[in-house]
This record gives sequence, structure tokens and C-alpha cells, in this order.
Amino acid sequence: MRTKLLLASMFALTVQQTVLAQTDVNGYTTVNLTTGANYQNRVFFDFSTNNVVSQPADTWDIAFFRNSSMSFGTRVNDAQNIEVYQASAVPTAWDNINIANIGSWGSPLYNPDQTTSLQEGAFEQGSAMYGWGDYNGGTHHIDGKVIFVLKYLNTNTYVKFMITDYFGGYTFKYSKWNGSSWDATQTKTIANGTDDAYFNYFSFTTGDKVANLEPPKANWDLMFTRYWTFYMNIMMYRMSGVIQSPTTTVAKIQPETQEIATSNLPASTAFSGKITSIGHSWKPTSGIYNDVVYYVKQGSEYYRMYFTSNGGASTGNMYFKYKNITATLGVKEIGTKASFGIYPNPTGADKKVTVLFDVKEKANNKGNIEVYDLSGKQVYKTELTNQTGFYKQDLNLSTLTSGTYLVKITYGGNTETKKLIVK
Repeated sequence: MRTKLLLASMFALTVQQTVLAQTDVNGYTTVNLTTGANYQNRVFFDFSTNNVVSQPADTWDIAFFRNSSMSFGTRVNDAQNIEVYQASAVPTAWDNINIANIGSWGSPLYNPDQTTSLQEGAFEQGSAMYGWGDYNGGTHHIDGKVIFVLKYLNTNTYVKFMITDYFGGYTFKYSKWNGSSWDATQTKTIANGTDDAYFNYFSFTTGDKVANLEPPKANWDLMFTRYWTFYMNIMMYRMSGVIQSPTTTVAKIQPETQEIATSNLPASTAFSGKITSIGHSWKPTSGIYNDVVYYVKQGSEYYRMYFTSNGGASTGNMYFKYKNITATLGVKEIGTKASFGIYPNPTGADKKVTVLFDVKEKANNKGNIEVYDLSGKQVYKTELTNQTGFYKQDLNLSTLTSGTYLVKITYGGNTETKKLIVK
């Protein structure tokens, strides 16, 4: 399998702030987030703390996935406006790479934006088993096989690059083009380390690992940045927008009224882990769509958000509003195996409700839902399917008279009782 990617940063000024909560009449918090003119910063946002971390976007060149010793991958910094070319699949050809042959190297490679994991970057698009290297069954290392050339479009400069080995860390070599020839080859090794982050970062400018300023994994949900995409199915183009964290899923709903106090959670199948589920889909060539809403699931919490302003390259402003809607869904933890919720509560006139499930651990026995009136009489019962993940089950309670009922949910040896008002 090919691995995937996400984000990065460096030592320069990191600005971290908890945004002052400005709540509107519908209970939404306003976030006036900016990446700066020409999208000069990369900005992380955390829903649970309303916290923003802003960093200069161009202080690194390549990132190495380090979340697991058994998982590997890379990312090229799209803020540097880089195209990656596979120059050769013969490692011994290192000294014979000539940029005059760039026209014969095929189409440039980019970090994929239509992917559901984080560590698949441009180098993983090469021709080897894992893009840049092959698995060695004797040593259990990944041996580098492909030589790449990075072309910096803003400065028309080049860097020759090859990952030579991976085993709990990355050994790689690189050489800069000085205008007439390649400079001396530099070889570096970066161990995965133990920092609570997805990536290590490296700068060809400093020739060293960059201080890891990526927030801890649990401390961000969205990253506002630039990335390459196949724009309008016509050409590769660098867009500005949102990349989501690997622990976050998103459902985009269009059309939907943005400024409302209540909301209905989309079907579980609408939620996606694709890193650009939000991406740039909230904005046309200018301005914003006023009928696009995003539902964000982070752990057992649910948020509803929509954008209010797009400043474009002149300001980098990406303003939005969000609201934690978990309480309105009645989501509650059932032991350690699952979270459940019921909505709407009270029911509508049709007396239909939906039970939400976020099953973390598959139980040995199937669960069930029981509805009791206040005298203790069971008036409804149905079985829960025994599965894992996020899903929902619809209940038709049209046979019940209006009043207050108790809903008992049993799963994995745990029970939870909730009050339900049937209109």
C-alpha cells in the first residue's frame, strides 16, 4: 500500500491564541481567521478550545511522516510552489542527472489532495513499490530506488533528492543546482523521534531538521493552507483552503440554509475522511457560497460550520462560524464501547427519531433499544446491528401517543436511559 500525508512548519514566529468567542443569536461562534497576504502563514484551528496556531508557511521543504515506526510517508511543502519530477528509477544514476532532460521525465508529481490518509505525498507517486522505494524482505527496511528533482517555480531553482533508506527513520541525500552544476551531495538521517506530531520537517536552506511546531495531534482539527489540486478537471492549480486532521471526518451539505438555530445531522455515509473534504469547496472563484454547510465529527463531538468571508490572496482571510451541536443531538457515552444519541428530541409531528451510534469497539452481543412509558411498560423494542464505526438507525414511533417516555439503550453490557418527548 502507498502511504500518505499532511502538513508542516518551522522555527519562525508561531502565534498561538484562543480566539475571543463572539456568539451570534443562533449560538454560533465567529472566527476571523487569516493566513495573511498571499497565504504566507499556515494556520491550525481546534474546535474544542477555539484555539488558533499560526506559523510562517515557507520555512520547510519536505516533511517525513513519523506517527508510527511501521508507517512511513512524506510531504512536499506546497507553500514553496514545488513541482516534483522522477528523474530516474536507477539509484546508481545519481551523478548523471541533468536538468536539461527535464522534458523527458514525464508529468510532475504532487501531493494528492483526494486522499483519506495523511502521509501520501509527491514522492509516494514514484514508480517504486512505495513510490520512492521497495521493501527489502531480508532487512525489513525500505530501500530507496527513485531519484527525484524538485523544481521551485517561484525561483526557477532545483534540488536533486533521494530517500535511500527507511527503518524507524529516514536516510536521504540531496544536492542543490547552482546554475551550472550540482553542488556537493549532502546525506542526512532523521529518526522518527517521540514528539507528539505527525511529521518531522527539513529545510534545504538551513540543511537541518526544522523545529517541529506542528501542534500536538489532539490539539488541532483543521489546517488552513495551500495545496495542489486538479482544478475544474482542467489543470493542476494551487488552491488555498482547508485540510482536516486524520481524526476528523466531514460532511458537506449543499444546499442548506446557513444561519439557523437548529440542524439535522447528515447520514453517516455523508461523512468523509478525505483530507480536503472542506478544501476549497466553500468558495467559487471569488466570494463564498452562501448555501454550503459542513458537519464536522471529532471524536464523540459534532460541530456545524459555514464560511462567511473569503478575502483571497490580498488578505488571506477565511472567516467562518461554528457551533458545537453535540448537546442538541443528545449524544452520550455508553461505557467505553460506544456513544449514542437521539434526535430530534422532542420529536416532530411524524414521531420519527434517529438514534446515532459511534461504536468504538465491537461488542460480542448485539444491543437493543427499548422504549418505556412512565408506568414502566415497554411500548417499543428493536435490535441494534452489531457493527463498528459511525452510523445511525431510524425509529418510527408513530404508534405512541404524545407524552414523555424513557429510552433505554443497551450495548456491550452497558445501558443508558434517556428521556424522550413524543409530540
